[in-house]
Amino acid sequence: MNNQSKLFRKVNEVILFDEAMIQTAKECFKDYVEKGIILTEKFEEDKWATTDEYSNVGFIFNLNKFRYKRFYEPVFLLSYDEFIDYLKSFIVLSMEHHVLISLRTFLRDIKHLIKEASWDIDFNVENIKIYNPATCIDFLSTLPCLENKELSQLIEQLDELLNVSYRLNTKKQRKLAQFQSYFLFNDILSDYWAKPLSDEERMFYYPLYLWWQITAVVPLRPREFLLTQRNCLTEKDGKYYLTLRRNNLKGKDKGVSHKISDDYYLTTYEVPFKLASEILNYLELTKDLSSTQLDTLFVTDSHYRKWKRVTGTKNRFLTYSNLNTILKYFFNEIVSQQYGYFVHHINFPDKLDEHEINFIHIGDTRHIAMINLIAEGASPVTAMLLAGHDNVTTSSHYFSNLSQFIECRSYQLYRKLTNSQTSYAISKTKNKYTVNKDYVSLNNKGRCYSPRFAKGDYSDCLKVISSHAELGACTSCPFYRKAGKDYFSMDKAFKKSINEEALIVDEAIKRVRAGKGNMEDIGEALLKLKTITHSYQEYLTEKQLALQEFPNGEKEVHR
Repeated sequence: MNNQSKLFRKVNEVILFDEAMIQTAKECFKDYVEKGIILTEKFEEDKWATTDEYSNVGFIFNLNKFRYKRFYEPVFLLSYDEFIDYLKSFIVLSMEHHVLISLRTFLRDIKHLIKEASWDIDFNVENIKIYNPATCIDFLSTLPCLENKELSQLIEQLDELLNVSYRLNTKKQRKLAQFQSYFLFNDILSDYWAKPLSDEERMFYYPLYLWWQITAVVPLRPREFLLTQRNCLTEKDGKYYLTLRRNNLKGKDKGVSHKISDDYYLTTYEVPFKLASEILNYLELTKDLSSTQLDTLFVTDSHYRKWKRVTGTKNRFLTYSNLNTILKYFFNEIVSQQYGYFVHHINFPDKLDEHEINFIHIGDTRHIAMINLIAEGASPVTAMLLAGHDNVTTSSHYFSNLSQFIECRSYQLYRKLTNSQTSYAISKTKNKYTVNKDYVSLNNKGRCYSPRFAKGDYSDCLKVISSHAELGACTSCPFYRKAGKDYFSMDKAFKKSINEEALIVDEAIKRVRAGKGNMEDIGEALLKLKTITHSYQEYLTEKQLALQEFPNGEKEVHR
């Protein structure tokens, strides 16, 4: 078989390293050597030469051995040579999804972590130049020491660094396709969860399901979610309440006690019966399994049964690494294999084709939840409290993605409406008004879609007051539409309005922060932003419905 016709071994996303995975990596290494992509003959060499025909890319595995043995060997429970083998294997098995230069950057990031990071009180990866935190997370999550608290701390900080990079670098802002992936993921997870699953399978994926249901609404940090208490759910007068831990250490003046009871505060939210019943079901399924040392909601026995392993002696809680592993399994076994989606793990496209989805990171739901708060019109104080922020200023960076999120949410609603499915879990907001075939022509050449007005009832008109205090102002009425095509060409106008109102909110927040403004100004600005975002969502949904259902079928009512 010649080099041109030889097929590479298809390796699914790396989930967890073991000896079999190392062997697979060595076999793939040989494939790349035969293909002329890896120019080094032996896997064991400390230096690899590779080429993509455009440029030559070298990999030098010269990690700081002294610092590794001192700080990382006790954490990873891997000798220096074993760690290098894992690192080499990850790079080889990632060549299917990553370009060579990106993998070299990842290798440099790992070198920086080994060289600069130690496990002291002030350990913070923000002080280390990391260029590709997402790939670092993927690699560290594959190591066979998942219950280690130091490793979980490192991964969580890298995840936070990933979110910071989105905020600070506009080129990395989440694109429309990424929001599409959030909605697709929600649909797939919901459909999968409704199937008759075995208890073992359901228990394995339960933390992922509840992570999505809770953190896509309440913007929890990953550790806050994972530290949820076993007795988190209470019932009173037929209503259910969920108690969650929120981090209390974000302020500069706050000391660290290193005690969960002091470093976290408890806050309680009313939750719908559906979510409460899922939590109750999980508690019932896992009641006979060993509790964790921290008595958290999620146990670990059902997790390690996946690999026929026994939970380690350091069974403190289900860690970030554990949850990330579950997420990767879901994308591999369910999203890709069962539902047939191609998963983009890196270099996300601007637009997704049919049956394509971008990979989602654990920290992404916090971003979704914050945008939902803004889109649902939460007050700044409410948003501040829910986000665990010390002041509202830290929430303002989420505004930049608002119009894109509304686009995707509207498209999702349109899809569900056309499929006779009128609800979805990621947002409570539903369109109040939809295009109707019947309308009344107005003297200003506009159209009124109010069923009451068509019958001579002016009650809808009396509910409308313009910004100039004009009673019955058509342009402020949700039933009013400009004539035909004019209305459905307002995309840019809506986006401009959203951006302008978001800037006003941001400026109001900054003034309050500087001691020159009032909290009421933020509330007023946020209310206006809420109004325009809802209007934009209604407009987009109506546009889709009008184009699909009544391209030429609207009729005028004469009275």
